[in-house]
Amino acid sequence: MKIRVLYVLLAAWGMMSCVSVQTIGFDQLCPAEVSLPEGVRSVAVVNNMPSIPEAKRGMATLGSLNGDGKQTAEALAGALADADYFSQVIICDSALNGKPASDDTEIRSLSKEEIGRLIQDLGVDMLFSLDRVFVQNVKKEIHYPGISEPWPVVLTQVTPVLSIYSPVRERPVRVVAPTDSLDWDLDRMPSDKFLLEQVAEFSAHLLARQLAPYWEHTDRVYYTGGCVEMRDAAVCIREGDWAGAKELWLSLFEHRKSDKVKARAALNLALASEMLGNLEEARKWLDEAQKRVEPNSDEEMIYKYYVLKLEERMKDFPHLQIQMRRFGNNLPE
Repeated sequence: MKIRVLYVLLAAWGMMSCVSVQTIGFDQLCPAEVSLPEGVRSVAVVNNMPSIPEAKRGMATLGSLNGDGKQTAEALAGALADADYFSQVIICDSALNGKPASDDTEIRSLSKEEIGRLIQDLGVDMLFSLDRVFVQNVKKEIHYPGISEPWPVVLTQVTPVLSIYSPVRERPVRVVAPTDSLDWDLDRMPSDKFLLEQVAEFSAHLLARQLAPYWEHTDRVYYTGGCVEMRDAAVCIREGDWAGAKELWLSLFEHRKSDKVKARAALNLALASEMLGNLEEARKWLDEAQKRVEPNSDEEMIYKYYVLKLEERMKDFPHLQIQMRRFGNNLPE
């Protein structure tokens, strides 16, 4: 939420400020929540969910629902294959759990015999058992700024539950249960059939991020105007020459006396360092910018935004390095 607020502030500031700034977006590789052993190359997704009646097109349910195991398992296998992290992803079409779904939260664990048989028959290193997908539809009213009347929506909270099994363990190595939500205008609430199709894809997206590194779009802001060096550096960036832009900004930082100019150059140098793969150097340039930004200034707003984004990335980086060892730690730029 803090980052969303900063996005809004940056957009508003960018429209009103006379100083030229530019936003650049790029895809950033993020680590999975779970770091699996490097030797886990082949995995299988199995449907261990209870059976549910076929959802209806003409019915929309408020309250609790159970997700569709077959749809969700197939979507998860597809999402993991698309992640291109494992050498092989197998889907086990057969439902392992024939028990009808109920409103309780009981999860059926796989037995040692089942685990061993499935791993051997499927020829994999590890099993991902899809155990449940809990769905809760709740009617809510959202208050938007500037609108006097509340806006009625249906909030769909989704919690897929997945157990990770290894051939050398009787119990799950890990159980993951991420929770997130979708929302719909009340008068456009989808039917149960369409809703469960969307929930299957959404659950697969949530679980894939738990199991494999994923790409996420992110944005940065940099200064482009105010002097010749800034404008020339902006041309370098449009041509993909970050080293050239960095050289121009460094010259600006070293030869100008104005703290404002130095602060802007340091913020841009932090971005150049990050784009060239040196996060530690980027953090040092942010420290240089902090010494020179004035309280409540535009530069301070950009500095705070950038610190949030860079610290988040630096915190995740060691986990990403561990997870990418199977590729020789060749991290995409």
